[in-house]
Amino acid sequence: MQAEYTCSQMTRLLYLQTSFIYLKIWGNMEKNRVSGIMDWFRQHFGKQRNELDQGNPCKCPQKDHFALRNSKSSSGNHTYTAHCETSCSGESSVSSASSSLPSKKSSVSTSESPLPAVLSSSFRSTLKFDVCLCHSDKDIDQVRSLASFLEAPSKGLRCYLLERDCPPGGAVSTELLQAVHDSHCWVLLITPNFLKDDWCLYQMHQVLSEGPISQRIIPTVLNIPRSELPQELRFVFSVDLNRNIEGGYNQVYKTVIHYLKDMLEKEESCNVAVR
Repeated sequence: MQAEYTCSQMTRLLYLQTSFIYLKIWGNMEKNRVSGIMDWFRQHFGKQRNELDQGNPCKCPQKDHFALRNSKSSSGNHTYTAHCETSCSGESSVSSASSSLPSKKSSVSTSESPLPAVLSSSFRSTLKFDVCLCHSDKDIDQVRSLASFLEAPSKGLRCYLLERDCPPGGAVSTELLQAVHDSHCWVLLITPNFLKDDWCLYQMHQVLSEGPISQRIIPTVLNIPRSELPQELRFVFSVDLNRNIEGGYNQVYKTVIHYLKDMLEKEESCNVAVR
């Protein structure tokens, strides 16, 4: 009985040894297989990462720190490298997204609104100027500013400016009267200097006699209250430049355009009626 028991123990011991050897061999095989798979992943994806790094070099300020930690700890290698790659990939995606957005400044500069169609009409060309600027010589800076605004490429009006458009040697009274006749509208820059200038008052009366009740007369008030307007102009709506100069300039422009459109429509209606 003792011999049989000993034989059974020996058989079991032999079985355990055989199983241990088999498991060890199987473990080595699995280890080699896993190692081969990991080597393939490192070669395949490491090549792609190197290509990406050459095209988009990592600008992460902690890159050297990650490399140092990788050399010290193999367990933290994947964690730190993944963090660095995520940061850099996020940065590259943001930069690519921002580069794909259109430039606001360029879109604004290239999308200027076209000039009103009335500025290319035959009615407009019947007179030489769209606006005659009536002013005192002492207010030349203000009237130059207004002329620059109205003649800008985005506005496209033709202004009569005495110092620029009056031919040398001409009689003052004749030239002022001719400027009134050659213009669709008249802007009177009413200032304290205007009210003291005899030639300004002369031109104002010529304007009133040319179109006493019309949208052609555009008084603009600067440095004086509206209550000090001449009696002849108090029945005409005026533009107050004391509050907002640029807003007043826009009012002048819109008034001129409105008058030209209104007269063009009337001319077209008359032509249709004649036909």
